[in-house]
Amino acid sequence: PVAEVKMLLMMVTAGLSCHFFTSLLIVAAFCVTSIDGLEDGKLGTGGVKMVDDTWRRNALDAVPDIALLHAPFTPFNNDSTRSLNVDVIPAMAKTAANFGVTVIWTCGGMGEFYTMNVDERKSINEAWVKSGHDNGLYVIAHVGTTVLSDAIEMAQHAKSIGADAVATVPPYYETPGTIDELVEFLKAIADAVTPLPLYYYHIPGSTHVNINAADLLAAASTALPQLLGIKFVSSDNDDWFNCVQSYNNTHVLMYAPEPKLQSFVLGLGRGAVLAEDFFAPTYIRMHREYLNNNHAKAQSEQEWKFRASSVFSQYGGGLAERNVYRKINGVDLGPRRLPTASFDENNYQPMIDGLNKVGFFNQTW
Repeated sequence: PVAEVKMLLMMVTAGLSCHFFTSLLIVAAFCVTSIDGLEDGKLGTGGVKMVDDTWRRNALDAVPDIALLHAPFTPFNNDSTRSLNVDVIPAMAKTAANFGVTVIWTCGGMGEFYTMNVDERKSINEAWVKSGHDNGLYVIAHVGTTVLSDAIEMAQHAKSIGADAVATVPPYYETPGTIDELVEFLKAIADAVTPLPLYYYHIPGSTHVNINAADLLAAASTALPQLLGIKFVSSDNDDWFNCVQSYNNTHVLMYAPEPKLQSFVLGLGRGAVLAEDFFAPTYIRMHREYLNNNHAKAQSEQEWKFRASSVFSQYGGGLAERNVYRKINGVDLGPRRLPTASFDENNYQPMIDGLNKVGFFNQTW
């Protein structure tokens, strides 16, 4: 215990000469400081601070220059329990990389994390960390849940298998009432895996945690230094603007809402939340044209994405998107878990025909 170590150091130095007493006091002060730091998680071995400006620079350097985030669908077998089908994840990782994706966010909303138990989510994270790294992808393991101990367990597992970072949603049933309460919840996860970076999943429409992301970043600057980035899934453009104005150089800010083009004017973050990997090429083209002052071409890319998205909406939305991989790479992701209905197979060929009409399968970047 720290208190007993302090007492022992004082007793040892008490009977020594003044010269040695002074020298040992210096050593004792260093040791006690190091032990105190280890106790509260702020310092690493030998008293070296684990989360500081150097840590942040290194953590930011590890992130791709343009963070194009894909939150993959979870593949299920077409059986009575919709069991996991992790065997197809290597093919999905290769496809994502080929489309231009640079970041994987495991077990997100599209990945139906809320239907999976802890062991299943660990299996998904293992498969994506392995396959993602094999394809040069930065992998963020989402461990969010309302059960804090489960989130910590999954975060520690993610660290052990080599994930690049962990992420979490806020508690979404009994929600935090203040920023301080939210930080306390996030800090318990972050402290369990320091120095691994933490990302916050800001999706108030689903979690009903209606805080401003900019306020969280402000509080985290001292109370939660491990917070490296935010997946921003909110229509509050004022909040996004405030985030990028104050924190764009120190955090990984990734914008999800449509139209993506609006974020270019409000302030480009480090990247974008594509959700679907097959929309990476149009984002890359849009981004390039905007930076080259070809704004009309950038607008045409946004318009093209709306047309492609409307085809999916016409034939089942997310269910249709899951099934388009049968055409893209021959992978059947299976049905979604209950209570979501199954894909209407009669919609498959009309969907493919509609996508062919807009040139969906002929994208280049």
